[in-house]
Amino acid sequence: MRYGAWMISTLVALAGCAADGPSEAGDEVASESTESGGSSESESGGSGDTSSTEASSTDTGSTESTETTAAAPFCGDGNVDPDEACDDANANEFDGCLSDCTLVEPLDVPPLEWTYVEVPGTRCMNGEVAGFAVSHNPDSPNVMIYLEGGGACFNDTCDFTAFSIPFVPPIDGIFSRDNAANPVKDWTMIYVPYCTGDIHAGDAEQELGGQLRQFRGYTNITTYLKQWVPSFPAERVLLTGISAGGFGAALNATQVADAYGEAVELTVVDDSGPPLSNDVIAPCLQTRFRETWNLDGTVLDACPQCDPEDFATDFLDYVISAYPQVRFGLFSNTSDAVISTYMGFGWGNGQWNNCEGTPLPVPALTYAEDLLSIRALHEDDISTFYVIGIGHTALRVGFNVTFAGGTSLPEWIGDVLDGQITHVGP
Repeated sequence: MRYGAWMISTLVALAGCAADGPSEAGDEVASESTESGGSSESESGGSGDTSSTEASSTDTGSTESTETTAAAPFCGDGNVDPDEACDDANANEFDGCLSDCTLVEPLDVPPLEWTYVEVPGTRCMNGEVAGFAVSHNPDSPNVMIYLEGGGACFNDTCDFTAFSIPFVPPIDGIFSRDNAANPVKDWTMIYVPYCTGDIHAGDAEQELGGQLRQFRGYTNITTYLKQWVPSFPAERVLLTGISAGGFGAALNATQVADAYGEAVELTVVDDSGPPLSNDVIAPCLQTRFRETWNLDGTVLDACPQCDPEDFATDFLDYVISAYPQVRFGLFSNTSDAVISTYMGFGWGNGQWNNCEGTPLPVPALTYAEDLLSIRALHEDDISTFYVIGIGHTALRVGFNVTFAGGTSLPEWIGDVLDGQITHVGP
């Protein structure tokens, strides 16, 4: 016992000497002990307890096994890598940075001159490359997008020939820069010819009348927007069109609003493409439109709550509720003979919801009542301009001479652009 006590006191003394000034040999021993994972009895829990040492070894192995290599850079990670022109994490397809991390080259066109631009990846009904024309005013922060009209193709008759009409710079009506009454005379103007036969709303391939038809109106607009938004930044946008283009303006309102963003003031003026209910556009005809042009993959995909058999009126309801920043104006003749005739394909033999009989125009009173119903339902939300008669469209021919109740069409459009809710005519 005495010998053991003496040994303990000797070891303590030696430890104290080491603390005061360890020898080089002692340093080497301590270093080797630490590197080899050695420890004192108090640290290890006694010379017979190796659990701590084993745990340490296990922990070290675990740490080494969970180390991961950093993910390789990729397009969409939000970082611009050496082989990328841009990378916005694919958050916005319309900001000039595409999903393949390439930049859209802004259009450089002569100011105030009409320039036609073919756009790769777009198609007309006959398979040719589609495009648009632009008259750019670099001094204006405002942009008008105009969709042309010209019939529709939804059966073997395929009453549509507009794709064969060459582009001619528009100078009349709302395109006139010399008309002091024109509220958009100084704006940048974009003109979309109508070459798809699907009221600018489709994304489908169908064989009709013995020919393969490409209905790509909606996806063409999507592709154009990727060029328009970065090329022509805007504070205000007017989306408009006549007849088939009027329908197209209304049905493309959501994707144009999404592309330009909430900060941009969007106004839709629909000339003679009214969002009629299924009292006029019979459910069987709406089904034909949907199936021929794949509206389920375009317009109705943007409005999942829309009734597939009453989608025109439902789509207007959706735009008003989901996009409060969008202003909407509707122009129509009370018994538009052209639209009544087209919708007559759902009035076979004069019977509503008969798509098999001989088409007869929608009864004039039924058409007029539906227009008045649209106004009554949205009196506080949209503007309307109705003219008594069977005429058709006014944004081009008749722009300056169309009046109702003492108000001219240009004056009404100016009020709509300024955010006024106004109703003109019966």
